[in-house]
Amino acid sequence: MDVTSMSRWTRTKIVCTLGPATDAPGVIERLIESGMDVARINASHGDHADHAKRIQRVRHAAQQCDQPVAVLIDLPGPKFRLGDLPDGCCKLVEGSIVMLAEEGDTADAAGDRREGSSFLPVRNPELLAALRAQERVFLADGSVELKVKIAASISNRVQCEVLIGGTVRSGSGINVPESALNELVPTDDDRRHLAFAVSQEVEWVGVSFVQSASDLARVRALLPSGEQPLLMAKIEKRRALANLDEIVEAADGVMVARGDLGVETDLAEIPIVQKRIITVANAWARPVITATQMLESMVEHEHPTRAEVTDVANAMLDGTDAVMLSAETAIGRFPIAAVKMLHRVLAATEAVHRISESCEPKDAGPLADKLHPYTSGFAKDALNVAACQLAVRAGARAVVVSIPSMAGALTIARFRPDVPLVMITDSGRLYRTLSLVRGVAPLFSTALDGVELQPCIAQAREWLFLQGLAQPGDQAVLLSVSGLPGNSGGEADTLQLVRMSR
Repeated sequence: MDVTSMSRWTRTKIVCTLGPATDAPGVIERLIESGMDVARINASHGDHADHAKRIQRVRHAAQQCDQPVAVLIDLPGPKFRLGDLPDGCCKLVEGSIVMLAEEGDTADAAGDRREGSSFLPVRNPELLAALRAQERVFLADGSVELKVKIAASISNRVQCEVLIGGTVRSGSGINVPESALNELVPTDDDRRHLAFAVSQEVEWVGVSFVQSASDLARVRALLPSGEQPLLMAKIEKRRALANLDEIVEAADGVMVARGDLGVETDLAEIPIVQKRIITVANAWARPVITATQMLESMVEHEHPTRAEVTDVANAMLDGTDAVMLSAETAIGRFPIAAVKMLHRVLAATEAVHRISESCEPKDAGPLADKLHPYTSGFAKDALNVAACQLAVRAGARAVVVSIPSMAGALTIARFRPDVPLVMITDSGRLYRTLSLVRGVAPLFSTALDGVELQPCIAQAREWLFLQGLAQPGDQAVLLSVSGLPGNSGGEADTLQLVRMSR
């Protein structure tokens, strides 16, 4: 019997950040069963030993659950962070005084507290030296705001007033939008984490604080030849927005990193910025993740707010490939409930909304309009367009594709037909990588033959029947790369409409 993995199908994907809250036995399995498609490792927290254990658990759990789950490792980038706090967190009260000091500088820390100030360690001494009086300092994705009162002196400590209070945790990010400090991507830490990511054979690497295509080129130059992780450009700096097209073109995927974006840019602009990034990513056929505070209240509470579920639905309607949970699953009290809620909201929204990117049955205009002006044009994609349009006109239940590469998959997925894109591959890495792409149902087979199409439809048919997405007598569109001479680019060149039967 053919060795074929039968994954479930969801249109919009779910990314979950792993952390202490997911380390208990059985939690990762339950995350996958609840809807997790991509497991994210934040290299800014923890060590490689912990990360390796979590990746191993994900691989084992995915195999047990018979699901494709990609692993995404986020590089820290040139990010300023708090050091380790004595109790893991600290509550800052509006109007109080806080002292920023180099991590490890514990002398007189108790005295600082007696004088009524909180003592916060900072991992980056160069930041302390650069801060100037009256500068604003944002902590924890901008939820806490400080103002510098006294800049660093001989002791290299900075006294600040708390303008907006809140809770900060060990490793919380520090943003200083007015600072001229800029470190090139990748940092020395990034290089170390990238080597680890390659050794773990992860599918995606998130490159933080990308500001130009050259940042991505420097990271890509460090990757070995052969199979390597794809690069996810995290858009979180104002300069990145100015260079958005060139960054998206150079990247393999994009993340709307709203945490730092909300600090580096005007908070009021974030909804429009999000829509713009998603639109550009869609036009370039790059998978895009919308991240940060999707269900933030579920870090502490079992149910989200109405505003949060609306935010999730709107991200899906904007055209995002995936939505991401951060603290909700990494350190939250209800990681499983958060994933289930995300899945419910996405399913409910998709059930009643005919996706704006879907193929229209009346003419090919909307599909032609999706072709980015910088791509090669409509002719190269004609068969992909025809497959998606035929699925709608014929009432087919799926578009089935034997896929040789990620690039080939994305040239089809960009048109987003309102039926499953069943993509069959004999590459384990590609099978997992595709789990991030909207609308795609990856199937893995060791018996795939690019010339013989019958195994493709047989495998897809069984999956569709199993999922309840089709029944005997329904039709499917079969799109394949034939492997004929002259087709070295891997473009689809065979199109069939087939009826499925037992």
